[in-house]
Amino acid sequence: MKAGSEKYDRVINLLRKSNPELDSTAGIERDVIRKISEIERSGINFSGVVDFLFGWVYIGWVRRSLIAASVVMVMIFVYQQGVILKRIDKISRQVVVSDKEIIPTIDDKIEKLLMVYKNSGRKFPSKTITISEGQMKELLESVKDLQIKYKDLEELIDGDPELKKMIEKKLTDSNRTKINL
Repeated sequence: MKAGSEKYDRVINLLRKSNPELDSTAGIERDVIRKISEIERSGINFSGVVDFLFGWVYIGWVRRSLIAASVVMVMIFVYQQGVILKRIDKISRQVVVSDKEIIPTIDDKIEKLLMVYKNSGRKFPSKTITISEGQMKELLESVKDLQIKYKDLEELIDGDPELKKMIEKKLTDSNRTKINL
């Protein structure tokens, strides 16, 4: 075994000491200069740009990771759209009540009724009195004023618990004295 390793060591030493000989250095120089000048002349070509932009397609792990990322983004989009549609459905079922308009009130019903009679040109069925536009506006304004005062009164009563108890007691007492038929 030692003989084989000695031969191996001698061959390695011989190869390390020997230098490669170049036959035609001028030919190599011309080839290098020609290739450099071709690169400078070519500039930007279409195939080079396409290879630069889409070279990642040939790398498997990049392609798979981008596909996975796109699938995740599509799933997030689908989930987001589902949440938005549920919220829109929930909103469409809600009743909107603002401070100025408290559910359909008597004012709204009266106003609609008066507008119907005004537009039809008819008289009120119970009496033969016609109402002018000014009188109708005055009536509606007085109803609105009463609603505002009633709302203020409710807020005042809700703010004072003693006053609320006293009013509830009076109401229950007055209901007891009435005769129920």
